Amino acid sequence: MKPGFYTFSFLLCTSLSLLCPQPTAAADESFSPGQVIRYEGKTRISQKVGDGQAQADSFNCTLLTISEGSSTGTQTVLAVRELVPAGEGGSPVATHDILDPGKGSSPRARETAIELETPHQMIGIYLPLRLGMPPAKPAGKPGYEVLILNQIPVRIEGASSTAGVSGSNLETSSISNAKKATFDFRGSEATLNKWEESYTRDKKQGIISGIRIGYEFSVSINGNNITLSLDCALEAKEITTLEKTPVLGKGLAAFRTASAAFADMKPSTETRPLVEEISKLLDKSPWSALARAARTRLQGFVETFESDDAGKRLAKIIGKPAPDFTLSDLDGKQVNFRKETAGKVTLLSFWGVG
Repeated sequence: MKPGFYTFSFLLCTSLSLLCPQPTAAADESFSPGQVIRYEGKTRISQKVGDGQAQADSFNCTLLTISEGSSTGTQTVLAVRELVPAGEGGSPVATHDILDPGKGSSPRARETAIELETPHQMIGIYLPLRLGMPPAKPAGKPGYEVLILNQIPVRIEGASSTAGVSGSNLETSSISNAKKATFDFRGSEATLNKWEESYTRDKKQGIISGIRIGYEFSVSINGNNITLSLDCALEAKEITTLEKTPVLGKGLAAFRTASAAFADMKPSTETRPLVEEISKLLDKSPWSALARAARTRLQGFVETFESDDAGKRLAKIIGKPAPDFTLSDLDGKQVNFRKETAGKVTLLSFWGVG
């Protein structure tokens, strides 16, 4: 990966993640319990500054979706995304999301673990987590809402179409913009020049077998005219079930064990052997992206919580009960901090003197 281009893209994503909520993964099909789909493809993002030469990065990418059910009827989808640089330089990276499908709505990703925020930001630029057509347009709001850099919502005026392929069970649904749209990009007006998004559905198997997203936008930042474009295409290479893939089943069980250890803030001396076990099971299989996702989390955990004193202090307080003390609310009423703030987002304003 080219250092300058990576830095630009990462700064874009890092800044935007502070301003925009994480998107919902769109989907027009319910996931069958135990269903496993492995998508493979390529993604390319290019950037041109002024009249300079365009710079581009290309990746081979994998999207692995594993649908799981429980004895209580709860269903989740484990979505693993992996990027492997197509050229020299750069390192492969993978991350995962837990999606709650819900009923009559698109799957929604659960909160991202702190140690995975950086790879999530990185991968979100190059490989959007999109599993089907965007939701139908709301009443009174013409057009469709799309996501730039996987985070900035932009409403486009355009048309959708559905076309079948003669002699096959495939059907492609797509949307594109009819005219340019403007949006706010870090305080500057940006222009979405092109948006194309399509999903090929295998009607016989009831799954999305192909995903393609492409767009281009331009913006002026500090006097520099910047044009950025993305082209991402994925195709389902394997459709199976956990029952038919015992190796993946064992790897998934080991992945759950490691994930629980990370959530409990276990030190890397305890989680590293668990991650190594996943690698032994899956590295030489079609499901190696799951092993890489585990290694990415281990690396992120070490860098976040074990590489310096600040991280070590943070590790000691995450997951612990909130401090128990009494203070005044805005009305002057004395309230118990732990009791009143449990499960809530709380803003504290304080000052001190020395």
